[in-house]
Amino acid sequence: MSVVSLFPSATEVAAELGVVPAAVSHQCDHPPAVDDRPTLTGLVRDLGADPADVDRIVAFDDVYYLDGSVLAAADPDVVLTQDVCAVCALDAGLAHEAVDRLGLDAAVLDVHADDLEDVLANVERIGEAIGRPDAAAGLRADMEGRIARVRERSAEETDASVRPRVAVLDWTDPIRHGGLWVPELIAAAGGECGLAEPGVRAGKVSVDELRAFDPEAIVVAPCGYGVDEAARAATDLLAREDLDDLTAVRTRRVYAMDGAAYFNRHSHRVVDTLEALAEVVRPVAERSTADPSTADPSTADPSTADPSTVDRAAPPRDRVRRVEGRSDVD
Repeated sequence: MSVVSLFPSATEVAAELGVVPAAVSHQCDHPPAVDDRPTLTGLVRDLGADPADVDRIVAFDDVYYLDGSVLAAADPDVVLTQDVCAVCALDAGLAHEAVDRLGLDAAVLDVHADDLEDVLANVERIGEAIGRPDAAAGLRADMEGRIARVRERSAEETDASVRPRVAVLDWTDPIRHGGLWVPELIAAAGGECGLAEPGVRAGKVSVDELRAFDPEAIVVAPCGYGVDEAARAATDLLAREDLDDLTAVRTRRVYAMDGAAYFNRHSHRVVDTLEALAEVVRPVAERSTADPSTADPSTADPSTADPSTVDRAAPPRDRVRRVEGRSDVD
C-alpha cells in the first residue's frame, strides 16, 4: 500500500503505526525516517512564479501548492490530509482537487480534531485507512493509559478546589490562548484553564483578561515555533511592564515549549505534551517554597530523582525551558 501525507500529524501517526508515507508535506519533520521522502507541498511565495503557470502544480491557494508530479509518482492508495486549519497546512479541498485532476485511484482521508477524544479516534481512523487497525488499537490503548496515569497523579497531588491557574499562549502579539484540545491537556495535567474552552479554536486574550485570570504558570508555545523561537517570544512578553504583576511573572513560572512539535499537532505525541505540561504544573500545585529553579523540569537532574515519582516522559530541555524575565521584577 502506498500512503502519502499532507500534514505532520498524520505523518507521525502513520509512521508510528509502521507505515512511513511515500511522500510528505514540506512541514513534515518527524520522525527522522521521513527526512528523505519526496516533498508534495510548498509555499506559493517561494515558487517565484504564478502557480497557475507551473505545469507541475496541480492545486494551490493563496498560501500553499501541491506538486502533481510528486503525487502522481507516489501513485498513492491513501492520501492523508487535514481540515483543521487552512493556514497551518494545505487544506483538504486542495487534496481532493489534486486527486480528481490527476485521475488517481486513491482514498482521501480528511483528519480533523477539535478535542482530545478526536485525537484518540484519529489514530484508529488512520490505522484503518492504511491497513494497520491492530497497531492503531494498541497505540490508542497506550495513549489512554498514559493519559489516565497523568490524571490520577494530578488528582492525588492537587486539591481540585485550588487547581493552579495555567495559561498556554498560542501567540504573544497579539496574545492568543491555545484552544481545541489544549484546555483539556491543562485540566488533565492538574491545572485550571480559565481563558479557553475545550473544542474552541485559539482566541485572542486581552491584557485585562490575562491580568484578571492571573495565571500562576504561563507556557509560551506559539504556533509554528520551536523551543528557541518560543523562548524569544516569552522573553519579549516578559519585557512588557503591564504584565509585571502576574503571579507567574513574579514567581518566575514562565516557560517556553515547542509549539510546532507538541501543541500545534494532533498526533499521538499530544500525550508527550500532556506529560511535559504536568511537569510544569506540578511544582505550582505543590506551592513549593523553594527557589523555582529547584523544581524546574528543564533544569532538574533526573539521575537524582526517585524513579517511582518520575513520569514516563519527563520533559527534556529541548522541549520545555524556564524563561527569565527582567531582573527588576519581584
